[in-house]
Amino acid sequence: MATNLESDPLTPFGKLELPVNEKETYVILLSGLDSHCDGTPYNQMGFEYIRSKFNQVGLTYNDEHFLMYSYTGGKVEAGRWYPNPYEPVETGQPIQFSVMHLKNMIDEFTLHHPHARYILVGHSLGGRIAFDYVTKYHLGKLGPIKGVITLNSPLIGTSYYRIVDILATFRSIWGSPVVKQLAAEYQLRNELGIVEQKIEAARRMTEAGIYLATFGTRQDIIVTPLLACLTDEYGYTLNRGHIVSANLLRGAFKDLGSHMQILCFEKVANYIILVYSCPSNPTRTNNSHVINHNKG
Repeated sequence: MATNLESDPLTPFGKLELPVNEKETYVILLSGLDSHCDGTPYNQMGFEYIRSKFNQVGLTYNDEHFLMYSYTGGKVEAGRWYPNPYEPVETGQPIQFSVMHLKNMIDEFTLHHPHARYILVGHSLGGRIAFDYVTKYHLGKLGPIKGVITLNSPLIGTSYYRIVDILATFRSIWGSPVVKQLAAEYQLRNELGIVEQKIEAARRMTEAGIYLATFGTRQDIIVTPLLACLTDEYGYTLNRGHIVSANLLRGAFKDLGSHMQILCFEKVANYIILVYSCPSNPTRTNNSHVINHNKG
């Protein structure tokens, strides 16, 4: 089956044909706040549903093309990436430190795989780290980043400071520096021009040939969809992302208002697989396949 990003990601598809030059495309999976890792590549990698769907392009569930991001860094041994262990508390570090660890990860892995290309898939805080990394290091110049997909990520900060404050009484991580940083960013978004900066960064990513999609869940009470999806003044998404609706019968309260359900959406998984399967073309300047107004 030919790969085409204009395909409707809601439509099921069978096996996809992976271009030869995409054999060195790796998917970096970034989990969010309160995650943890025991130092093994796959035990706490998460993204289970998305990883399982990659059998359509010949990847196994624990494939070496899946790389787990760690909030404390990691190392390459015999060409394989091994994340350092980290505890939930370390996910609460200032976001600049987390971005630095992602940069070091990609730099280190690229030394051992000089032709590697990367798709960054981040949930919640992980998506914000991915977006900020590309904004800081890969705008306006060619690089190894093929795509960025964010899932319920606080791209414009987080607005529900009172709810977060209540959560902090039960889990101290919700009172961590990064949460306060995101809350302050939202409060000062107009003074600092945060929204305009993010939209401009997204525009430059797509102009550089990076596939970009920002997804949000309509019922999410932690990261509302208008903070997770970059939209215009009419509520239309500015990239291939969507605002999806969660199934409230699956237990929204336990799921913090459907914050996690996005990881199990077929639409999301299919889009990531399509990006993985599309040819890399870092000199591409026409990104009409990326900019697509979808009503949120």
